[in-house]
Amino acid sequence: MSGHESHTVGQPAWLPDWDGALYAANTDHHRRYDARFLSTLPLQLTDRVLDLGCGAGELTATVAKLVPDGHAVGLDPQSSLLAEARKRAGANQSFVEASAQHLAEALTADSSFDVIFSQSVLHWVPWADHASILQQCRQLLRPGGALRIECGGGDNVREVVAFLDNIASDIAGPSAPRAPWTFVPAGAYLDLLLEVGFEVATRDGYVHTVAQRRAFDRDSVTGWLVSQAVEAYAVDLLPEQRAPFRSEVTARVDELRRSDGTYDLTFVRLDLLAFNP
Repeated sequence: MSGHESHTVGQPAWLPDWDGALYAANTDHHRRYDARFLSTLPLQLTDRVLDLGCGAGELTATVAKLVPDGHAVGLDPQSSLLAEARKRAGANQSFVEASAQHLAEALTADSSFDVIFSQSVLHWVPWADHASILQQCRQLLRPGGALRIECGGGDNVREVVAFLDNIASDIAGPSAPRAPWTFVPAGAYLDLLLEVGFEVATRDGYVHTVAQRRAFDRDSVTGWLVSQAVEAYAVDLLPEQRAPFRSEVTARVDELRRSDGTYDLTFVRLDLLAFNP
């Protein structure tokens, strides 16, 4: 694949109705940590790389510039997000519309990568699917290739989880959906990586969690909730419950205000670098 070519593979059963432009407008809190992520991404100028869950494509485009003689593929199940990603893509980028669960199927035509990376994505994937996704990553990575993942882990955004769970319960009662995220401890993820055959102890690999206090004000925390989290909860609400849920979240957002007047949130990131033997 070359240029901005793309194709589509089967979609997951669970998919939030995200608006690509709104999503892209509310990712600044991730972008502040891109330099740190990039400093730990082992890239060569000629590498072929895969962004697993590229979203609106800001980080994908940055990585593509770091492999000017290589190629960057962005994979995401959301057509609206891929439309945003194509707007900022360079000539050495291409896209695949597919879920992480269909990774190997989607990329069989171009099935070899030097690096697979994923930022702020895999916490959206059910834990039961992670082993299969890691196995598919091994299948697609060249021998010695690197897997670099950063996503929510541990007790990530615990204030937000409690806030949204409470509102969902108020709206839907005992049948209310719970938080749609998979936040895994570092030890559990290390065990899983080793079980599927990745190496961590070689070449300075690691698996750990990092706590961060991310700055938000009222507008930015509302924007983040509305553009991502609210729609993820809404998937499992009854159609008639979705509008009241959205309204209640925005009406009660001041419950997230801290005693210092900020809306800062504590993020905990599962952070790992592993290698295909």
